[in-house]
Amino acid sequence: MEVQLAPLRAWDDFFPGSDRFARPDFKDISKWNNRVVSNLLYYQTNYLIVAAAVVSIVGFLSPLNMLIGGTVVVLVFMGFVWVSHNKDILRRMKKQYPTMFVVVIMVSSYFLIYYLGDVMVFMFGITLPLLLMFVHASLRLRNIKNKLENKMEGIGLKKTPMGIILDALEQQEDSINKLADYISKVKE
Repeated sequence: MEVQLAPLRAWDDFFPGSDRFARPDFKDISKWNNRVVSNLLYYQTNYLIVAAAVVSIVGFLSPLNMLIGGTVVVLVFMGFVWVSHNKDILRRMKKQYPTMFVVVIMVSSYFLIYYLGDVMVFMFGITLPLLLMFVHASLRLRNIKNKLENKMEGIGLKKTPMGIILDALEQQEDSINKLADYISKVKE
């Protein structure tokens, strides 16, 4: 299936007044995780634009260090995903504790970048956009359009870049993945 970029959501939908934001239920981690995953899928193009703006500013100020930092994070992420697919215990940990998995990737990247050079580029150019996305996705309440778009992504009707990343982190629902596999077999 061809990868499609999700549409840009209206900025007044992306960041409206405080009535569309609420503190997540920290006692129900699965519900909070579902909210984050849904918002990451729904607002992914908006997040991409915000991240690109931050990365551009930091990259303009320190281009070589930004390139090194981005390369290190991508390589560490790919390494952790590869290892977690080959080690069953790491695969279960990644699925149960996705935030911990991302934190381990970021801390590992931090130490590699610290060894290679400029940590501030890492903090502002890579970590800040990720933190902004996570905070927004955690606080933003979902709406009907959000839920519908996510179901379409989940059952395989659409494939987007964020969906691919979330699949690598194994954050798509199992039942939806089974349905998507069934639909793809029927199509063949």
